[in-house]
Amino acid sequence: MQHKGQDGQRIWFGVDFNWLDQDPASPRVRDGAVLSPLNPVDANYNPSGAFVNDHRVTFSGGFERHAAGGMWSTTASVSHSSQDMLRGFLVDLSNTPNNSHGFREKIGLTDVYLDSHLSWRAGHGVSFLLGGDYLHGEGNAKGADFDYTTALSGATATHVTSPSVLDVHIEDKRDFAGAYASMEWSPVERLRFDAGVRLNVTTEKRESGDQGGSEPAERQTNVRASGSVGAIFSAWQRSDDAVRFFVNYRDTFKPAAIDFGIGDSEAGILKPETAKSVEGGIKGRFFGGRFGAEASLFQMNFDNLVISTNVNGVPALANAGKERFRGFETGASLFLTSKVMARATYSFHNAEFTDSVQLFGDVPTQLAGKKLEMSPRHLAGFGLMYTPTRGVFGGADVNYTGSRYLNKRNTALADGFATVGLGVGYRTPRWELRLDARNLADRRDPVAESEIGDAQYYLIPSRRVDLSFIVRF
Repeated sequence: MQHKGQDGQRIWFGVDFNWLDQDPASPRVRDGAVLSPLNPVDANYNPSGAFVNDHRVTFSGGFERHAAGGMWSTTASVSHSSQDMLRGFLVDLSNTPNNSHGFREKIGLTDVYLDSHLSWRAGHGVSFLLGGDYLHGEGNAKGADFDYTTALSGATATHVTSPSVLDVHIEDKRDFAGAYASMEWSPVERLRFDAGVRLNVTTEKRESGDQGGSEPAERQTNVRASGSVGAIFSAWQRSDDAVRFFVNYRDTFKPAAIDFGIGDSEAGILKPETAKSVEGGIKGRFFGGRFGAEASLFQMNFDNLVISTNVNGVPALANAGKERFRGFETGASLFLTSKVMARATYSFHNAEFTDSVQLFGDVPTQLAGKKLEMSPRHLAGFGLMYTPTRGVFGGADVNYTGSRYLNKRNTALADGFATVGLGVGYRTPRWELRLDARNLADRRDPVAESEIGDAQYYLIPSRRVDLSFIVRF
């Protein structure tokens, strides 16, 4: 809800509730270079009654008003979520006792966020923004793990007695504050420069323990600057047509996700993720805006990427050392008529480790030069859409995902695949009815690594048809 005054002042507030209860699925297991035929598609190895429930409520509000010759904006929010889960994973690809490992965990998260900034125009094509923000977060987790036996076929779910005593505890408190400033400058109409700088200060405290006792509290403090600089140049512009070149450089900083994995109560605070990237390219519109195209090149050097791993059969997080991402992306759109549009895209990504030592079978292994797992080098797509403002509408799309390595050591390569989708519907100014079909060929290729690392994978969802009805107020 918001209120806007005649002088441009705006006051707003909102409440958001999210209640999401899920029955978890199981990933497929890799055996050597291929997904194991002993592990059927869609086999579920979770214990009977498994669940992943996430309940969240967020209160937010803010205002905008004229102040000091500019516009003063402030936003504040308070959020609390509770996550409750009972899950399990197959850890031994055989019909043997205790071939699976499960865990029961409850996580409570509370976040308080505040941002306030002042923006104003200084004349001569210059505008400034100056502000600061603060985020306080607290997380508390309690859990326990257990072994259980399940059929390799996944035909039946095993009944287990959920742990009544959650003896592993993790408490984490984090404060993340920053002061930032940015500037835009247009010395001439066709040229614009953008620059920004931010000072980041984070403090974090983590305490954990189990039935054997608590570990000494760990503390981590980071003070680091980040920023960006870029430019856009309009080389040619006429009515709706234009050709623009752009380039930017970014130096980023982000505290790592909190590891609430209960497999190792001695796990510490992860290192923050940092990256330095450069990107440049061209965008253009032609033929009265009916045809548009863009292309860009990029390179990013990434430190301490957070990855999923397996600690004692329980999902956990870890830093992955140094990586480099580089490639190019391109796309084009064509309005065949005012209601019919075609869109094609292609991208080439080369993601590789540059310095990352990981344990495999308790043996430290240097991954420098290896490609990141589950990162396809080639992606392409094509779509054709008929989109009138009212009446019958529809479209079709084809998307291609290239081959990608399933594991960090690059010994298992998965083939590329394509998916096809169709949609049709009818709309009026007040309502819309639509039918969408996805993955018509029913491909079941691996597309995401599981929470316990590079030995298990989630598959692309099976063929799906959705019927939806939308009413506009």
